[in-house]
Amino acid sequence: MKWILADETYQENSTRLKETFLTGTIQVFAPSFIVQETANALWLAVKQKRIQQTDAQAALDSLQNAELNLHELSWTESSQVLAIACKIDVAVYDAAYLFLSNRIDAQLVTADNRLYEKSKGQFNVIHLKDY
Repeated sequence: MKWILADETYQENSTRLKETFLTGTIQVFAPSFIVQETANALWLAVKQKRIQQTDAQAALDSLQNAELNLHELSWTESSQVLAIACKIDVAVYDAAYLFLSNRIDAQLVTADNRLYEKSKGQFNVIHLKDY
């Protein structure tokens, strides 16, 4: 969402991250449910009148062309995600990002303060404000 909505926090850092992605310097990996998660966040932004529906739709359509590496989690992996969620007390959706970053040995960049605080020291995670 920080790549789409101009009024998000850490906008400069988000733009820097986006530019490194678009130039091919970094790859972006995410659980496949990011598609629905993004659509839901855009719906909420439309509902809050932060963005027009046509702009939200265009943003979602443009992400379809981005070279995101989406990963479908198996039932076994979801069980491991649940274990992470219970261990550090975060939502299963957030734990899925931690699981995936750990599985592919990549750093997770997050702007979620709670997720960052709960996972730092246990996972390879960086806060967007420090990117």
